[in-house]
Amino acid sequence: MNLFFDNYKRLITAAPWPQGALRLPRLQAHRGFCLDGAQENTIEAFKAAREKNVLMFECDVRLSKDKIPILFHDEDLKRIGNENSLAVNLTADEIFRKTNAPKLIDVLRNREIPQMINIELKSRIVVDDPLERKVSEVVKLARAENRVLFSSFNPFSLWRVSQYLPDVPRALLVSSEEHPDNHIFLRKMLLAPMIDIHLLHLEQKMVTEKEIQFWKFKRMPVAVWTVNEKESIERFLKLGAVSVITDTPTALGSN
Repeated sequence: MNLFFDNYKRLITAAPWPQGALRLPRLQAHRGFCLDGAQENTIEAFKAAREKNVLMFECDVRLSKDKIPILFHDEDLKRIGNENSLAVNLTADEIFRKTNAPKLIDVLRNREIPQMINIELKSRIVVDDPLERKVSEVVKLARAENRVLFSSFNPFSLWRVSQYLPDVPRALLVSSEEHPDNHIFLRKMLLAPMIDIHLLHLEQKMVTEKEIQFWKFKRMPVAVWTVNEKESIERFLKLGAVSVITDTPTALGSN
């Protein structure tokens, strides 16, 4: 079975990098810079990243009840908000009052934060999800096409967003974690050959020297997440990772 998966990977190829699209920096701040106490996925965390000379940050985007793209990682407010409500059952303004989670449009228009943004699309739906359409509308409204990247664990989400903004780079997020939501066809990237992706975002424990060499041979750029130790960051970059998503984006000094 492992031989089958190893051979299947050879079918995965990288789409040409879109002309005029952003160029990835070595480091991306995971949900902003939160080590000094700022809450993840907030304007405060992104401003803190800018103050540390970070060039790019990663954030999580989902839809509120009123179909507004907001920056919020979890499906519910248990961890941030201290209540059992689902984000999808609350309006964007209600979520902001309870959690300080901003709207995507406000983030894209803010000039006091890093201007390059990795937007992770939080979707598990196979068909008819309005998330990608709404996010694309906001990106167009902010004229931010040349400074954002889309990433998702959901290959269907990446396909859908490609129909709206084909010239924005798309990264398939991959984890080896055995979890009910992380089906084997996701862990083994079985749908990757069927969609146009520009790079892979691989969980750090998946990334070995052999793995990196394989993808370099395939000319598939690889970014690694979430890596926090300076020695590990340096090692992945030396192996050939094009970017590292990290909670410690100042580990190497200047980006």
